[in-house]
Amino acid sequence: MLDRGPMTFIFKKKDGDVRKMTATTNNEWIPNKEKIQQRSDKAITVYDLEKQDFRSVSVDAFVVA
Repeated sequence: MLDRGPMTFIFKKKDGDVRKMTATTNNEWIPNKEKIQQRSDKAITVYDLEKQDFRSVSVDAFVVA
């Protein structure tokens, strides 16, 4: 679903805090058309639209999609 456009989800950070993020993997929403490179099967690299930067989220960390 992230490749279709922005999606809001909740995940648990490594330090245990819970965070809500609106992000995407769709290049049409990413400034400068930088490509996302998935580096691991255990984490998803997304573009955080609020922070305007790339973030990696552990696959196991998703709480609500």
